[in-house]
Amino acid sequence: MRRTVDRDELQVTLDVLRRVPAAVKGWSEGNASLEPFEMVVATRALTSLSDSGGGRAWVSPRDCSPELARHAAGGSVDAILAVWPSDGTLELCGWGCSIGPGHEAGGAGFSSIVSDNWRSYLTAPHPEEGFVHEWLHQVEATYRDLGFGEDVVPPLHEAEILTSSRPPTEPPHGDTYRVHHDRAGHTWQPWYHDYMTGHVRRPGDGACFGLAPEVWAARGERPPQRR
Repeated sequence: MRRTVDRDELQVTLDVLRRVPAAVKGWSEGNASLEPFEMVVATRALTSLSDSGGGRAWVSPRDCSPELARHAAGGSVDAILAVWPSDGTLELCGWGCSIGPGHEAGGAGFSSIVSDNWRSYLTAPHPEEGFVHEWLHQVEATYRDLGFGEDVVPPLHEAEILTSSRPPTEPPHGDTYRVHHDRAGHTWQPWYHDYMTGHVRRPGDGACFGLAPEVWAARGERPPQRR
């Protein structure tokens, strides 16, 4: 596999990445932050890819270990987004693949994201959504490791079937997030907003769940008991 990122692809991708910290702060209503947020453009060509399982490729922390050693050594960062170009000849693990914090990336969470669809960023209502999504997979893994179950923090992909605890006058207007996504210009923004503020409606009892302020504040502590 061989492909080089051209100037337009690089500039558009960097412009979208610059929007990620503000999205995290805004959609979480100030409960989460990705500051400081450093962007590094690697000049070294990738010389390897890793198997994520089933013959599907991704860029793992091992594949970009020189960059991690230079810019993320010794637990100095919490989250890493590695964006790279594919040439379409290999089966990939997905547009993005993420793991929670661990020794593989020096204690940071790690996401591998392909830049191939960069032209779609120019017309997407919230092009930063995908990058926030992969970072949230790192967050989800962090809380699972702390003992927070799916009754407190729902699986990130359950937007397909869940809805909001907000009034029906607000998005997604009583529908599932999937229905709203398909109707409102292919944006998941209401889902991320509710997920990051704890305003998702829990099936069964109708209570709120998600990353509520008390959940964001509980890193390193025992999870709250469900009532």
